[in-house]
Amino acid sequence: MSAVHEIEDSAELELPDRAGGRTFRPHWQLFVPTLVILIGYGLSLLYLWATGRADGALFRLCAIVAAVGVPLLAAHAFLRYETVRVRLYKDRLRYHPGWPKDRVREVPGDLISSVRVKRGLGGRLFGGGTVVIGLSAGGRIAIADLSRPDELAREIGQLRKN
Repeated sequence: MSAVHEIEDSAELELPDRAGGRTFRPHWQLFVPTLVILIGYGLSLLYLWATGRADGALFRLCAIVAAVGVPLLAAHAFLRYETVRVRLYKDRLRYHPGWPKDRVREVPGDLISSVRVKRGLGGRLFGGGTVVIGLSAGGRIAIADLSRPDELAREIGQLRKN
């Protein structure tokens, strides 16, 4: 019966914004590594073909990575893009860390001790980031690949004050 409860919890994250909560979703920068790899291997294939080395093992290896690896990376990025969710309520935070993790987690506002935003190079360039939440009971929660992480951190800070 817990499977039904988990489905209900995850379905609730898909609801549009209501007075009781606001949903934050991932940033499109999830797809940047896939695009970089596609362009890199595509240019390698083009170079090998233009220099007459299209019958070698290196060309075949690049073709295999481009034909198999890139679609797998794109599928992974798409699944993460569709499943990462953070929803704020008046007294708690509910989040789904995204594929391949399948459990929705809930954190009461009074358990949150600190909030900060981490950004890598891609986050600085494109605006996404990771929100790291410190818990008063010890430990941390990191919710990666979010769009508008500063706004989410500010709202979680307000949730802590309430």
